[in-house]
This record gives sequence, structure tokens and C-alpha cells, in this order.
Amino acid sequence: MTSSGKATFSPSDASSPLSISPAETALLLIDYQNLILPRLGDAAPSVLNVASQMRDWAISKSVPIYHCLIDTRPGVKPPMRSKMSTRWRLYEEKLAAMPTLGDEADVLAVKGTNLLERTAFRTPGIVSALESTGLKAELYEKQIKSLLICGLSTSGAVLSTTRAASDQGFIVTVVEDACFDPVPGLHGMLVNHVLPTTAHVATASEVRDAWRIL
Repeated sequence: MTSSGKATFSPSDASSPLSISPAETALLLIDYQNLILPRLGDAAPSVLNVASQMRDWAISKSVPIYHCLIDTRPGVKPPMRSKMSTRWRLYEEKLAAMPTLGDEADVLAVKGTNLLERTAFRTPGIVSALESTGLKAELYEKQIKSLLICGLSTSGAVLSTTRAASDQGFIVTVVEDACFDPVPGLHGMLVNHVLPTTAHVATASEVRDAWRIL
């Protein structure tokens, strides 16, 4: 049990991420896109640094990494009845003026050819990253059983992906200091009281320290 009491790291516990080998684990990096990063304010450097550390650590452990992004390519639109439909017009104007807003933060973007990393896109208005095109099928094909989740925002894609993945039978660990929510106090409430009901919650250093035994 971590010092926060929110995660169980025991290889003998079937619900623990340590009961699963690195080959059956994947890291999801969700929505670290330039369009969203301004919401982080002064927290941006810290959150991005932790996410980058987790990415480097995953590579060192040969853990597959999925960069899960909102599809901002021209012509891609939210589902017709999605509440995002009206708001998306404003995003389209911003993206038309500056297409790089849809890009992932430079510190996390895939560079060169790395067989461990893949980018998966999902339709705007779809909140759970698990609904990224082809992602679930690939996770099943690779026999992934445990997911490490880092992303933005805690109350949006992180919460939705965590619950969807738990419902699908994955062991889920949320890396709390690689996540952020722009609503004051909401991140803390979620990682302390909501996310632990279906997932393990731990800091990046707690995750890395726990995995040293594997």
C-alpha cells in the first residue's frame, strides 16, 4: 500500500498492477495537446515533466505507449448530437488559424521510429480515450491487461477512460501527478475520493519504485 493509501502494489494480489508483467501493461498519454495546455497555467511544466518521465520509464521497461489524442484534422467533427458540436466551431476557427494547436506537446511527441509508441486518435466529443480508433482491438490483440493512465483533464478524459477501462476488465493505475484539472480542488477530490473506487492511484515515483521488483 502506498503512503496515500490509494494504490495496492503487491504481486500476490490479482487486482494489483504488479500482478501483471510489463509485456501485458500499456501506458496511455491522454490529450497533452497544445490546444489544451493553456488550461494548466503555472502547473504545465510540472505536469508535462512527470508525464515525460513516465514515458521515458515506460520505454526503459519495454511497456507499449499510446499517445491518445483528439482528432483535430480538418473536416473531422463531433457526433451530431454531442454537446461538443456547437463549441467545436470555435475550436475549428482556432485550428484553421494555427494547425499546430492540435499537436501534442513537444516534450511528449513521438520522434523518429519507435516501435513501442503509437498515436491513436478519437473523434472530438468522445471523452474516453479507450474509444480511440482501433485502440481497444490493439490492446486485446497484444493481450494488455493493465493500463497506466496519465492525461488531461482529471475530470474529463482521465475519469472517463479510467471507468471505461475498469468496466472492460483492465487493471487501471492513474498517475496522479501526471494529471491536472483546471477547476480548483477538483483534481484532489477525484484522486482521493472518486478514482480509487475503480482504479489504483499513485504518484509517478510510487509507480516506478513499485515496479523495481519486476
